[in-house]
Order: sequence, then structure tokens, then C-alpha cells
Amino acid sequence: MAKVKKRKASPIWDYFQYSSETDRSVCMVEEDGKVCGTQLKGKNPTNLKVHLRSYHKDANCRYLAQLAASASPIEARAESSRSGETPKLFDFLKCRKDSWSVNSQEHSKREEALVNLFVHTGMSTRLCETPAFKEYSCALEPKFRVPGAARLNNLISGRMGNAKKRLKEILKDARKLTLCVDGWSKKGLTASFLGVSACFYHPPGGRVYHALLSLHRLDHPHTGECIARCIDETMVAWDIVGDKVLLVVTDNGSNIVKAVRLLSERPRQEIEPSAHSTRLPPGDGLDDVSWEEEEPESESDEENGDISESGDFELDLPDDGKFQRMPCLAHTLQLSLKDAMKHPSTDLLLTRARKLVHSVRKSSLANEALIKKCGKTLVRDCSTRWNSTFDMLRRLLEIRTELNQVLEELGMDTLLTSDWSKMENLVTLLEPFAIHTDQLQSDSQSLSQVVPCLLNLEAHLQTTTVAAKPLAQTLLKSLRERFAGILSPASLQFDATPAAACLLDPNVSVVLLTPDMLPLKMAALSFIQNMMEAQYNQCNPPTTPQDVRNESETPSANAVFQKYRFLATRMEVNVLFQNGREYGSLMAELRRYEDEIKSGVSDETPLKFWQSREAVYPKLSPLALDLVSAPASQDFVERIFSLCGLLSSGLRNRATTSVEQRVFLKINKDLLM
Repeated sequence: MAKVKKRKASPIWDYFQYSSETDRSVCMVEEDGKVCGTQLKGKNPTNLKVHLRSYHKDANCRYLAQLAASASPIEARAESSRSGETPKLFDFLKCRKDSWSVNSQEHSKREEALVNLFVHTGMSTRLCETPAFKEYSCALEPKFRVPGAARLNNLISGRMGNAKKRLKEILKDARKLTLCVDGWSKKGLTASFLGVSACFYHPPGGRVYHALLSLHRLDHPHTGECIARCIDETMVAWDIVGDKVLLVVTDNGSNIVKAVRLLSERPRQEIEPSAHSTRLPPGDGLDDVSWEEEEPESESDEENGDISESGDFELDLPDDGKFQRMPCLAHTLQLSLKDAMKHPSTDLLLTRARKLVHSVRKSSLANEALIKKCGKTLVRDCSTRWNSTFDMLRRLLEIRTELNQVLEELGMDTLLTSDWSKMENLVTLLEPFAIHTDQLQSDSQSLSQVVPCLLNLEAHLQTTTVAAKPLAQTLLKSLRERFAGILSPASLQFDATPAAACLLDPNVSVVLLTPDMLPLKMAALSFIQNMMEAQYNQCNPPTTPQDVRNESETPSANAVFQKYRFLATRMEVNVLFQNGREYGSLMAELRRYEDEIKSGVSDETPLKFWQSREAVYPKLSPLALDLVSAPASQDFVERIFSLCGLLSSGLRNRATTSVEQRVFLKINKDLLM
């Protein structure tokens, strides 16, 4: 039971004495050498004050002075008004000095600091209404009146508006940006959110930024149309046009894949909101993991690619807005590992290891004994946490000796010697995957590392020991199948963006300069040429086809145009670009850059390399800075959802709008400072 705080004695009892036997209060005021002695029933202070005010004026003045010294100015002024005395101007001035005005600079400064406290720590604004917090604030600065939770929430909303204006101004200066999209559902499935972030290079500031743009509350069902609508609303709200988007990085869920396809293929078209998402055909290899279990659409819809045009969903995108989707590389790498874990020998070993970890972790005696011996305990793996299986096996090997001692003392079973040997081989095989997963899940500047990481993993798997050869072959096959769209130019899903970023990264570009990487290098050069061509056409609209033919067409080219009329327009643009000075200067810069790389690997970061050589490569450096700044994974959005879980847990599990504001301000605090 909580202890009741003793009430502070009133100064009125300096003039009265209470007798519990008679239940009377006796007036002890002495006037003219004689004690008043009047007896009042009970001990109600109000009756005593009335007696003092009516019969003892001098004593009443002394009582009010005592009250003013011991009570707050507001209480003293209220008591004076009840006593019939006129408040003095000095009392009002004294009261004003005891607390700052709400509009004063001192009060606003401390309110701003209080908002920073709640935004950066994620604490509930209800904390400022607790007596303990008010007492602490008063001890620090008595003149500061702590605002209530409603006032703080309004201040946070105002800061949210200013932060969005600031971020929109920064986004205007970006040439290209990469959108990262992912979804998340709270524990208990009470709410779902869709996060959209943007990573870009900011030319005026010379920095790479990764900012949260929107956190949408997503209602069921989580269909491709619903996700596409959220992405479109985000782009419209932030004034992002389609040709400004370099990549859209997502996971391999069929609903998100469909959303990006809708944005790419059906701009300015009405799309029917569907109750279920569409899975891609089996040949696409992208339907392995879905954010939510969905039912595939009819077979005719998939084969014909037809989408019903009845509905109220309209995309406000430019007609030429195309989106290049790239699966999250770290996520796809973990899917390859899961394929390998299904190998019979590996699956049996992991089953025994998990059983051992579970038996130790559920025993408080075993846990305590293990911590006393080595200061560590075993790690459980999680199917949704990257590298967790590797961490579990590595910890088992790390404390193997101490673990066996504890198990022997408690009479518990351990693994066989052959199992420990297999585990060592498996950890050796998986260690490079864990390293490269951490390398690829950075917030930015990791796209150029994709090709070197994948090639390094292929070389690692090809040089494994005989004991791990079967598993290595399975893993190598899965790796090549899942990443054919990045390493094989002959693949139908090939995307040259990672190869181009690798070529323009001076630290790793030598990987593509070997003879066996010639097809990948040529694809990267073609991508760079096409990007420069698109940029050139934006600044200089192409002339009419007739003007092109009059200026640059040869008789043989004219015959080609007449025979292949659908190819004519595409070739005319290329002829215009290649015959101009822009193409010659670009190729000269590429050759000069390749010669510089061959002379020696740069020890500068890619950003510093291209920033220091903008005058040497005026055409190539803007594109290079945009490419090397791009991320290879959506891990930034994953961290956003971790913060969402913290801000919506416990008593705040129903929060929605405040969660978006708090997450936006906390994630983007370094960008908006």
C-alpha cells in the first residue's frame, strides 16, 4: 500500500489550540495582555480564519504574511481576496516574475528542447504531466511551466510540417533517387504500415541522404493496387516525377512486385482494386517470399497481362514514367542460403543444433552455469532475421568447451564429434555470406558492391573443401539462378544498373576489366550511354526524323529505315546522339577514366573521387555520383519498422498518426538539423 504523504500544517494553528477531548479549538490570540479564549467547535480551518478575520485584525495580517511566505503566490493572492484585502501591484509583479510568459524567448527555447527530448528518445508525451517530471523540471528551472501533452503534440505536428518543407526543398536538387519500399504488420496484426524512403545524392551539399518519405497506414487486403496507390501518393506529395527514379528496391513479395509493375506499365490508367495480389509466373523466380499470403489471379489474366480498367484508381504519373525494380540484394542472398539449408545433411545438423540450443536456453540452471564459465549464452536463430543461423552455429563453436562441461555436469546430451566437425565446415562456408550481407545492407553507397560480392561468393563456393562440396554446389546453383538478372546479360530479367555502378566505382571497377567480364562491362557501358542519352534528350529535345535523315542518313541506313520501320525511330535517336559532340566527349571521358583506373586502384571513396574530378569528367561525374550513392537493399525501411514497434508498444498500441510523425522526425533528424 502506498504511503500517504503527511499534510503540511497550516499557519492558522499558530493562533489556535485544539483539544481532542472536548473537540474544541481555543483562540490563543493575546490582546492587551489578555488571551481571547473563544472556543469554536471542531477544527475546521475555515471557521478559525473567519474568527481571526472578524475579531483580530492585527493577528489576521500576521497570518496572511506567514501564508504568503510559505504558500505559492497564487494561493496567497486567493487567500488575500477571500480575506477582503485589495491585492497590491507588487504581488502581481512578483507572481509574473516567478514564471515565464508562454510567448517569451526563454519559455520557447525550453519548449523546443523538450520537444527534442520526446522526438529523439521516443518517450510518451504523457510523461510531462506526471508530478515527478514537473518536480524535476521545477528543480532545474522554477520559472519554466511544463506544457501539457496536448501542447507538446501540437508542437511536434508543427515541426513535422516544417521538416517536410525542408526535405522537399532538398529533394528538388536531387538528379536521381532510389525508392525503397517495404511493409510491416504489428504484433497481433492490429495495424499494418507501408514505408517509402528515398536515397539520393545532394549536389549542393555534396552528401548522400537516405530519408523517410511516408509511412502509410495500410488496410487489408494488401493488394498490388493498394500498394501502388500508396507509392503514387508519396510521389505526388513529394513532387517526384517518374524519370527521376533510378530504381525501386523491394522484397520479392508478389504484391509489391505487382505494384511496381502497375506503376511501370499502366501510367495514367484506372486499375481495379483487387481483393488479392497477383503472383508472377513461375518462370520469373520472384514469388518465393510474400509479405502476406495471397491467392493468384486467374490464369488468363497472367498470360495476357490484362488488368481490368474498371475502378477508381488513377496514377498521376507522367506518360514516360518507367520504373526499374530491383529486388533487395541482401534479402535475395538470404533466400539462396535458405535453399541450401534444405540439403538433407545440413537440415539434420541444424535440427540437432536447434534442439541443443533450446534445451539449454529453457534451463535456468544451465544458462546460469554457462554464463559463470564464459560470460556468454547460446543464440537462437530466427527465420526472419538475417545471418541468425550463422550466429547460432558460430556461438556454439565459440563456447564449445564450456558448453560441454556444463552439459556433462548436468547430465545433458551434447552433439556428436562428427556433428561438431560438420558444423565447423558449415560455418567456414557461410562466413563470407554473413560478411557480404552486412556489407550490402548499408543505407547507401552499396549498389556498386553488388557485383564484386557476388563474384567473390562464386569464387568462394568453387574453391571449397571436399567435405562441403555437395552443399557448395547446391548453394552455387541457387546463387546463379537468383542473381542471373545481375550477372548474366543474356537473362531476360537482366538489369545493368549494378554493373554500371560497379564500373564507375574506382575501388572495385577493376573487377569488370578482366577478359571474362567483357559482356558485363559492355552491358554497363551501354547502360551509361543510354542514361547520358536520356539526359541529353531532356536538355535538347530531338529533332524530327526528317531532319535526322537529311543530316546524317546514308543510303544504306535509309534502306534499313524503310525495311524496319518500327526500329527506325529508335535508330534515329541513336544516330542523332552518336553523331553529336556529346557522344564523342562521353566516350573520351570513359576511355580516360578506364586508363586512370588501370594505372592504379584509387584509395579514395567513390564520392571523394568523383567530387574531386568533376572538372576532369564533366559529363560522367554527375551520373557516377548518382549511381555509387544508391543502396542495394531495403534495410533502411526495416530499421524504420523497428522504431515503429518501439513507439507503438504497450499503452500506445493504438497510435497511428503520432507514430508517423515521431518516426519521420527521428529518422530524418540528421538530415533536417
